Parts: sequence; C-alpha cells; structure tokens
Amino acid sequence: MGTNIVDNLAVHATCISDDFLDKYLGTANGDYIKVYLYILRHKGEKYSIEEAADSLNLTDNDIERAVRYWEKLGVFKNADAPAVTKKEAEDEEEKEAAMLRMESQFMKADEAIEQLRGTVDDIQDDEEFKGILFVAKHILPSLPSIKQIEVLEYMYRDLEMSADVIEYLLEYCASIKKTTYKYMQAVAINWHEQGVVTLEQARELVKSFEGKATKKAAPKPVAKTNKFINFTQRADDLDGIVQTRLLNRMNHVID
Repeated sequence: MGTNIVDNLAVHATCISDDFLDKYLGTANGDYIKVYLYILRHKGEKYSIEEAADSLNLTDNDIERAVRYWEKLGVFKNADAPAVTKKEAEDEEEKEAAMLRMESQFMKADEAIEQLRGTVDDIQDDEEFKGILFVAKHILPSLPSIKQIEVLEYMYRDLEMSADVIEYLLEYCASIKKTTYKYMQAVAINWHEQGVVTLEQARELVKSFEGKATKKAAPKPVAKTNKFINFTQRADDLDGIVQTRLLNRMNHVID
C-alpha cells in the first residue's frame, strides 16, 4: 500500500531576477514594473490585454506600451518576430513620442484633478453637471466612485467638454466594459487632443475607431507568437452598441 505525502511547506512564489532589481527597478515607470511583474507571474499562461489591463487598473495602451518598453530593453525577447525595418523603427519611435506626450497630458490631468479635491460638492450644484452625474449613475455598472466623479469634473471644468459629449463618452466606455476612472480619463484626453467639441464629432471619431478595427480584423493576419506573453485582441461593434444604448435611454426618458 502506497503512502501519499503532502508537503505543507510548499511555496508558490514568483522569482524576480537580481539583474532586474539592480538595473531597472530604479529607472522604470511604476506602471511598466506592474506589467513586468504581472507577465512574470502569469508566464506560460494564456491571457488577454484586456484581462491584464483590468487586473492592473490600466488601459490596453498602457499594457502594450509597457511590453514594448521591456522588449526594447531586451528584458523580453520575441524570438519569432521578423526583423524590424527602418520605417517600422521610425514609426515605433513616433508612437513612443506620442505616448510620452500623452503621459505628459496625464500628469497635467492628475495635477488638475488633485486641485479639484474637495470641490466636488460645489460643482454638484451645477444643474448641467447634475445631469451628467444622473447619466453616470444609470450607465456605470455601479455608483460612481469619488475618483470617477473627479474625472467627470475634470472633463467638465478643465477640458470644457459639453454634457452631451461627456454622456456619450460614458456610453462608449460602458459599451466596451471599461469604466475605470483612468480609462475614462484617457479617452477624454484623447478626444480633447483630437479636437472633439460636438456630439457629432465624438460619434465620427468612434466610427473611425471602428473602421480601423475592421481593417485590422479582416483579413486576419497570422498572429506573432511571443514566448513571454499570449495576448489576444477582440473586436466589437462599439458604435452600434453605443447607438443602441443611447436609443434605449432616450425611449426610457420619453416613456
């Protein structure tokens, strides 16, 4: 008769290289470190960018930017990736520059939001902002958090976005199930930089996103494999979902 022995001292742990701690810990962005640790923890597992972003409370772009950062430093290496052409390298540098500009906008936004702390009660006396909060309470999966309200206030006061555009932004984020305050802030900054002022411009911008996503999805290229990550993308009819939700909400108000 055999004996079944259970090791009660077994440790489930993720090992971190001393080289990483010595060379990169002091210089890397905090979000980049979070992504590195997440990938290290889930090495060999299958997960999507969306799952990683939700787990770390980051945006999809944050995850992709972090992965590119570590690959550029040689921490991660995609052995199956084709050689990068000069044009591709220049395009990548341009993207990185755009990301740096976006990070600068994030820092300014965070500073503005920090200055708004404690003023939420004041702005809630604004009838138009009350309407935005009313929509947020019915669209978001849960009651708006203080952080979410502060971001809405930032959109309304600092970015001077109209109530219609903010409500449409809420619909858009809810339709793709990305309603964290940081993601909503990222979308707001992007729309502001794109010069979105009217509801029609916001709709056109979402349609352009949808068009680009459709072109990327068909014909679907053979995905590159990476022994460190197994990210999968998904494509949704975002504008269709948003339009349907808007129509339903308008019919509900009419009734």
